[in-house]
Amino acid sequence: MARELEAIYEHGVLRPLEPLKLPEHQRVRLTIDEKPGPSSSLSTQPVNERTAELEWLAKESTPYAGEWVALHGGQLIAHGQKLATVSAAAHAAGIAEPFFASVPDRDLPFGGW
Repeated sequence: MARELEAIYEHGVLRPLEPLKLPEHQRVRLTIDEKPGPSSSLSTQPVNERTAELEWLAKESTPYAGEWVALHGGQLIAHGQKLATVSAAAHAAGIAEPFFASVPDRDLPFGGW
């Protein structure tokens, strides 16, 4: 079955922007369609570091635990259980490039010394 999804390349690994329901060690075929990112010398647009969205996540995301959120600036645009539904709602609201995040179900355990 063919399916199209977006991913981000970070630290040598492609990270999908939505959950994949695949068994461990499942082989897949990837086709890479590169989009210029913020570090691209091809882009003349100013870099949006998404500071406002990251601040919102740090301060306001607790009520949305276990959900996907779509943000634009420091505003919540949509939230829900499925990324596709949240994405459709954000685009329907007229947001061309929303910021999507999956809010963890609970706080991660502290693993320090």
